[in-house]
Amino acid sequence: MSLRWIYENLEPPNVDEECSDIDDSCSDDSYDSDAMPNDSANNNYSDAERAKRETRRHHAAVPSIDQLRNRQLKAEQPEETTEPPCVPCEAERRLNNPVHQSLKLKLFSRTAHYIGVTPSGRVKGFAAESSDDAYVRLIVCPVSNGVVRLQSAETGHYLAFNATGHLYGEMRKDKDNTEWEQWNIGNYDAFRSHKYAADGWWLAIKKNGRQKPGPKTAWGQKAIQFIQIHLA
Repeated sequence: MSLRWIYENLEPPNVDEECSDIDDSCSDDSYDSDAMPNDSANNNYSDAERAKRETRRHHAAVPSIDQLRNRQLKAEQPEETTEPPCVPCEAERRLNNPVHQSLKLKLFSRTAHYIGVTPSGRVKGFAAESSDDAYVRLIVCPVSNGVVRLQSAETGHYLAFNATGHLYGEMRKDKDNTEWEQWNIGNYDAFRSHKYAADGWWLAIKKNGRQKPGPKTAWGQKAIQFIQIHLA
């Protein structure tokens, strides 16, 4: 059997039958009916899922205005410090304290410097081994209960703060910035400016011997704590 005979006797497929088969397959909706879920089933499924989600949802309690205000006040409150209490001198201690008897003494800071005044009126710290011992000798003159003046025995200047918070030697003792409040911090003494008491300016000497500006001082700092060394 030759290929030519096969080609001449081969019958072409019936186009109408193929189309009918395609139409029948396209018109068959059995697949769609089986695959598509029922509307009622969809509704039941969505309701069940919605109920399940609602049971898992936790509604956060909304704080009231008072609760928010209390939280803000607690956040703004400063933390408690553990520094030793800063209290005025006791009455019995004032009576036996030479600070209130216009006697001479030295004030030795915890930063290892004596506070003194030079003839030019400059206030600074003098090292313990310094030879300028005359400039650190102070005369403490009582003004009122717990308030004194600190005068240099050598130069006659009074320790005072200017308006910017810098220490200097004042020659006129009648000025109100020459008055100091004496306080006790543990076993040490501290002196706060009576005029600038509301600002919290204390007498202080840094570790390098320089004076510390009043706005940068605070109770509890070592720079403001002094030991009294009484002189004969």
